[in-house]
Amino acid sequence: AATLDLALAGNDLLVQAKTGTGKTIAFLLPAIERLLKAPVNTRRGVSILVLSPTRELALQIQKEAETLLAHHTFSVQHAIGGTNQTAELKRLINSPCDILVATPGRLLDHLRSSSLPDRLSELKTIVYDEADRLLDQGFKPALDAISGFLPPRHTRQALLFSATVSKEIKAVAAGALRPGYSFVSTLLEDETNTHEHVEQTYIITPQANFISTAVSIIQQDMLAHPGSSKCMVFFPTARQVGFARELLSQLDGLPPILEIHSRKSQPARIKAADAFKVAKSAVLLSSDVAARGMDFPGVTLVLQVGLPANSDQYIHRLGRTARAGAAGRGILLLSSPEKFFLGTPGMRDIPLTPAPVPPSSIPLSLENVAREMKEQAYRAWLGYYNGYSKAMGMSKQELVEAASEYAVEALGWTKGELPPGLEPRAVGMMGLKGVKGLNIQRRI
Repeated sequence: AATLDLALAGNDLLVQAKTGTGKTIAFLLPAIERLLKAPVNTRRGVSILVLSPTRELALQIQKEAETLLAHHTFSVQHAIGGTNQTAELKRLINSPCDILVATPGRLLDHLRSSSLPDRLSELKTIVYDEADRLLDQGFKPALDAISGFLPPRHTRQALLFSATVSKEIKAVAAGALRPGYSFVSTLLEDETNTHEHVEQTYIITPQANFISTAVSIIQQDMLAHPGSSKCMVFFPTARQVGFARELLSQLDGLPPILEIHSRKSQPARIKAADAFKVAKSAVLLSSDVAARGMDFPGVTLVLQVGLPANSDQYIHRLGRTARAGAAGRGILLLSSPEKFFLGTPGMRDIPLTPAPVPPSSIPLSLENVAREMKEQAYRAWLGYYNGYSKAMGMSKQELVEAASEYAVEALGWTKGELPPGLEPRAVGMMGLKGVKGLNIQRRI
């Protein structure tokens, strides 16, 4: 509501807004209203372009736009990765499209290889949704390139929405919005400090105990919310998500176990997201694909297992719970070497309190997990934590030793056997050439 009058008046806006606060409606309503009032002879091609950081969020925005346009003749289309590019382009060129919702990478592919720029020549409004996330995912070069295919900025309206307003966001705003744009913060005074109303705790335990501890925490949430426990569990890598899914799906007494990560196909991700949305009780395992934008109602717990990439990622994930005024809590599982994260600049002021390790008597059937899945999880672990070895106080040699220990104790790799193989190129890229304890194989 705070942005509607300004947007309807045609102003460019930089809006700071939490997810789960009706943000999508805040940019769709005024853009559609202005489109309705525009002379019919100026409505050619795409009038409204919405840029989204993820496929899932793009499809959610499209769905909301179609709901708003139920009694109008305007059409909405999407351009997202993970789908057939040729078929998608054919649809975009040959079918009506007044509103286009797109992820930057796929849109840029189309703009560079087709006549799609012609369809954007009369663009009236561009929206950057979850702009901070667009930057987090490395889309800045794509955003700059896309703007080169659009009409001059003085001829169109631009709306930029972001949960945080950093120097980088302000730099994007300076390039994308017209001079004299308005800044609107929809955050209340007590919302500007990282969800201070959300109960947040951390638990320190060896990585070998991460999954059994996570199961105990999920079971505690089930007791606290009988029949309505909805847990989102985040892991550093997609391979760790897949490994956890394999283990948890073998346990009795848990709600349905769903997974979303970059290794899943687009239809599989959409199916899992839709199932979690409507479920009364479920567990959604994720890497970072679902960390922002998707609106999952009723999430009672966000559990982050292992080291988040940074404080922003921690905050973004936490934002899946306690949405739109609802209650929720967050728990962070770290091993001792990862504890440094709590003292990093973005985390120092976040009200995280220590909690004891919950009792666990759940046997995990590590022997039932496929060998290939263990190999993939090991490689992903080494690749991820290699970037944090210095922060964890580990030499490269100690990191490799920790990876071998992780393989045996957390993944169930046979003790005494060489660790999973690594290609020479991967070893070189990680700066691990010459480090003892690796199993280097020419072909994997």
